[in-house]
Amino acid sequence: MKNMLILLVLGLMACVTLSVSSQSLESLTKSQVGISMRAASGNPFNNTDALKDIGAGETRELAILDGPGKIVHMWFVPFSSNIRWPRALVLRIYWDGSDVPSVETPMGDFFAVGNGMMATVNSLPVKVSSYGRGMNCYWQMPFKSSARITITNEAEDATVGTYFMIDWVKLPKAPRKVMYFHARYHQEIPQMGKPYTFFVGEGNGHYVGTVLSSQNGIGHWFGEGDDSFYIDGETIPSISGTGTEDYFNEAWNMRVHSSLYTGCTVFEPRAIDARITAYRWHIPDPVIFKKSLRFEIERTGFIINRKGETISESGSRPDNWSSVSYWYQDEIAKPWCEFPKYSERVNKEVVLHLPQVIKTMKHSDGVELVVNPYNRATYTKPWFQALNNEVGSWIEIPFEISEKGLYSMTLFQHLREDNGIWKLFVDGKELYEAGESQIAGGYEVDKVQQLKPEEINTTLDFYNIFQKDEHEDYIYGQRRERKIGLFEFEPGEHTLRLVCVGANPLSVHPQTGKLRYNLTADVLSLRKLEFVDTDKWVREISESVKVDQH
Repeated sequence: MKNMLILLVLGLMACVTLSVSSQSLESLTKSQVGISMRAASGNPFNNTDALKDIGAGETRELAILDGPGKIVHMWFVPFSSNIRWPRALVLRIYWDGSDVPSVETPMGDFFAVGNGMMATVNSLPVKVSSYGRGMNCYWQMPFKSSARITITNEAEDATVGTYFMIDWVKLPKAPRKVMYFHARYHQEIPQMGKPYTFFVGEGNGHYVGTVLSSQNGIGHWFGEGDDSFYIDGETIPSISGTGTEDYFNEAWNMRVHSSLYTGCTVFEPRAIDARITAYRWHIPDPVIFKKSLRFEIERTGFIINRKGETISESGSRPDNWSSVSYWYQDEIAKPWCEFPKYSERVNKEVVLHLPQVIKTMKHSDGVELVVNPYNRATYTKPWFQALNNEVGSWIEIPFEISEKGLYSMTLFQHLREDNGIWKLFVDGKELYEAGESQIAGGYEVDKVQQLKPEEINTTLDFYNIFQKDEHEDYIYGQRRERKIGLFEFEPGEHTLRLVCVGANPLSVHPQTGKLRYNLTADVLSLRKLEFVDTDKWVREISESVKVDQH
């Protein structure tokens, strides 16, 4: 019976895909109107095809399109030494001479991956390949007279570059009625008892998509809030849902996947600082409004005290949310919210580019530390490698913390066929020791929120980062963000020690037949988190629950 149900679901998914594909193919049997055009970074005379060296705070104009016309496809491949470039690089699009951007959003969030992270997306209007590197947009964007596309690098200390192509159709005459495409980024500081606002708009249009990114302020499940659409001035929403994951067409939690209309591009285990991004495209089911629309979701979920007791299954949570809303409207809409500064969009972060700090590292005999001066993953940035031939070898990376606080430690690994498996120690303490009660390496404030053994990275396998069906060309040095854990650090010097404990069987050398034990990495990151007093928050939730019961 189970197999029959699986086959039925797969059959329905195939029917949906074929239906969408058939519609697209059917349009090709009809005569097309207009002239196909392209604005691009490409140079036909040499291989300097990228737009390079966009400095901190600098805006570059990618294209001015002389209409009438419509944008049918955009492709970007950004690169930077800044590991958070998806949040630093801002895309803006202006229609028909307006000085108000109808699209204003960080590049990563626009392409359905939030929190400055990178991931693969495979949806109908947005496709991101190569684990975050090749960004494609197929939203249709008509305009009457002109379109202007810009990007701005809002990073404080790093340049950005990008390859790009903007495909558009020049039309013989302006359409009588144009529904302008809009996309806007938004974020809110959490407030107890208040829902999160995704969109507020006035006029005539239809809402077509949502990207939500969350960063957990406390442990456990964040997504019990119901969605509500207030259409044309309603005080009671005509569209109301049953839970956050339900809105994104999931059920009982979320898991990483990507499909035509819905997906979850990032999902970390349910702990403090767990980062999640989900998208929902209202393409077959747009939310239509004639006068106004307000869309919000309750920011509620599980609240658990130190004893492991559930205080509430739908309590107000202090999670940091950010979003992009997508809609069409028959006029160029005014921004309904302020666009936050880059410093407000990302955590404070201590970033160690390992090739730059190689001289400060210690290592055991037999280990050779080298720097490759060229990295295709970031175009200009070198990468670091520890050459090693045996188990038990170690390297130690010192780092300095200037502000006391809670930090999320991440290592950006590189996929290579000659890498081994390494165990981690922070300030001499082995991570994830047997019997320890930890939310994630080293942080013991919320002990009841423990990760399951299978969810804990006891070691880092620098070879087998990707699934077996995800082949990557390791020569290009693709980096992947790997969270190590949460730590309370005092100001001063600290260390991360990595000890080789083995090799992936797939790492065997094709000629010698020997296993390989190297380590290849790029960046050590320590993001400073806003500390949430869990006990205080639980007390306030407990009091609100008591009031509700009375």
